[in-house]
Amino acid sequence: MPFSFPVSARPVLGVIVTAVLLLAGGGTTPVAAQARSPVIQQRVALDARQPVGFHVIMVPDTVYVGQQATYEMGVFISESAQQRMRRNPEVVPAELRGVLAYDLGGPQSLAALTRDGQRFFPHVLQRALFPLANGVISVPSSQLSYSLPRTASYFSREEAAVVRADEVQLFVKPLPLDGQPADFNGAVGVINVNARVDAAAAQVGEPVVFTVRLGGRGNVKLWPRPAVSSTSATVVEAGERIRVDTSGQYVRGTKEFDWLVTPDRPGSLEIPVVQYPYFDPYDESYRVASSDAIVVDVGAGEVVRDPIAEQERAALAIRRTDRGALGVPLSEQPLWWVLAALLPLPAVWRRRQLRRGSSAGVTAHSYADASHALTSESATTVVADPTRLAATQLRKQFLNGLALRLDASSAVISERRELQRRLRRRGVTREVTRDVMTLLAELDQAAWSATGATASSAAGGTSWTDRLRALQERVDQEAIPSRFAPAASGTARTARSASKKSGPVVALMLACSLSIGATTALAAQQGFNDAVAAYDQGDFAGAAAAFRALAVDSPRHADAWANAGTAAWAAADTANAVLAWQRALRLEPNALDLRTRLAALGSTALSGVASVPPTNPNTLFASALALWCIAWIMLALAPRRAGVAVAPLHIVGTLLVVVSVGAGVWHYALQQKLRGDNLVVMNQREAIRVAPGSEANAIGDATVGDLLSRGESRLDAMRGERWFAVQHADGRKGWLPERVLRSLR
Repeated sequence: MPFSFPVSARPVLGVIVTAVLLLAGGGTTPVAAQARSPVIQQRVALDARQPVGFHVIMVPDTVYVGQQATYEMGVFISESAQQRMRRNPEVVPAELRGVLAYDLGGPQSLAALTRDGQRFFPHVLQRALFPLANGVISVPSSQLSYSLPRTASYFSREEAAVVRADEVQLFVKPLPLDGQPADFNGAVGVINVNARVDAAAAQVGEPVVFTVRLGGRGNVKLWPRPAVSSTSATVVEAGERIRVDTSGQYVRGTKEFDWLVTPDRPGSLEIPVVQYPYFDPYDESYRVASSDAIVVDVGAGEVVRDPIAEQERAALAIRRTDRGALGVPLSEQPLWWVLAALLPLPAVWRRRQLRRGSSAGVTAHSYADASHALTSESATTVVADPTRLAATQLRKQFLNGLALRLDASSAVISERRELQRRLRRRGVTREVTRDVMTLLAELDQAAWSATGATASSAAGGTSWTDRLRALQERVDQEAIPSRFAPAASGTARTARSASKKSGPVVALMLACSLSIGATTALAAQQGFNDAVAAYDQGDFAGAAAAFRALAVDSPRHADAWANAGTAAWAAADTANAVLAWQRALRLEPNALDLRTRLAALGSTALSGVASVPPTNPNTLFASALALWCIAWIMLALAPRRAGVAVAPLHIVGTLLVVVSVGAGVWHYALQQKLRGDNLVVMNQREAIRVAPGSEANAIGDATVGDLLSRGESRLDAMRGERWFAVQHADGRKGWLPERVLRSLR
């Protein structure tokens, strides 16, 4: 959007720029402006012939990721132009991408400059830019428009002019890897650390607020929370506060982080020194800022306990009978797929046989009908040449019969050479092949010659009908079906020999496999019993680890997953409890105990992306396979006439095929839903952001144990942290860092 620069007719009063130039990205903190000397005054080259000069520079033009670069925009108005201007100049700023930006104190008027005897009044706006990723960032040219009257007369017309500043580039280098601390979390700047507590003394079970204050120069908003831990107290993250100071040449500020520290034993509570590694871009080295150690006197007291929660944890029952790992799902066993593929074959084979038989019958009847046309007086009164008509019909029916027997089309075998080749390849003798070709030649002569032939013109007075029927039967007897190929005797002998030699080896391998399987089963049973004993003795964390180890070794061990979740819940480990219970429920979707425990966690524990349909995939697959079997059996047994199935058996079988296919599609969708490959569990509380990065706006928190679906990922180059697009079970969509997510699989 354009912004105007007010001008004054009195040079001694100067020009105060009142518009704040808002460039894309980032915000500002209003503070009192401080005097500073922009670099653009010394570097700019002004043309005395131009009434208005407009220039931009980047200082410096090469920085590290997260280091400040200053974008300076200067408008230089000559003394004569300032006296003549009637309205303020307007600036359309360039749009900045890939940076966070802060205005440094707002626009300012500076002392006049003299170039070639011409005085210019500069107006400069500075903006601090913090690049978020390495590479080259191009800042497009900005535009300045102004108007000047042609003459000194008040009524003179104005002449508009537009000036464009040069495009500038910012070169961003990645943070160096040499010397980078292992716990470096992406902080860039010059940072110091201070720590304090709100009370010098406390009691057991009484929390104190521990605050770490980060201060210094840099992009304060992107400084991450430091790590704080204690062996004699419970540490829980609390709020944070940010103050940004943009009144100077560099962006400065402070960022405070709070923790609630609850002592669990009397005596002296020592909060360790906070070590905060950061990268100093001005010294080009990694440094570590440290706070002072803090000691809090802790008096005797009682830890506040929740008796209701403890009773609920104690009342949770585990599964004490080890049923072992669930078998391989039916859909993953090749035997059932082979059975499903073979079932349609009988129906298809019977259909072809009936079609072949019915076609042969029709051919035989057609032979008789066509032959009857040779001697029928009624035919002679209707058709001018009954002999030719009968020969044509007999020829057509004979070719159709041969085509069915040779598994070829009538058009293909109508070519004599191709018919002879196919007859010989199917094992028909030379004599029969010669007779077939001779008879077809006679039929062709009778059907297409000018003189025709008589019904008794065949050899020995035998009718065409008898000869055609006899040849058809001989071809059917001698032709080898295409679907039966004789096996080579040598191959059969080789297979029998190999089976005899490999028999003992297969038996030995089978015995070893059974032995190893039995040993593994005994070890798993002993491990399950040991984990149950640990749970009974109150060692919930140890029991959870033991059950989880069993579940990891046998991913389909539903009892181990269920008990791992129960033990983790008793040990106050909500994230592992939800993860294990979800894994167990997806193995046993009808388990009522698992559904009850997950439902107690909240309304979203079994809704949205966390929902688990109460349908067993094995039952659904078995039902689909049973319907498939019944359908093809009915289709195979359906009566047929002339190759066409007769209702209602055929209709019912067809409907069952459709239903079984639908059940199979449902089973596939259910399996994908139960796998949950894209599901994750929250292992700590974190705010869901509208965009990747801790500086983005939050749309609410996700608590420990919440289930979310995970989508695309992006890398935060500033901190080297990966963020994922997520969808909460309650429908919220946003971004979360990878460190707070645990995959369900």
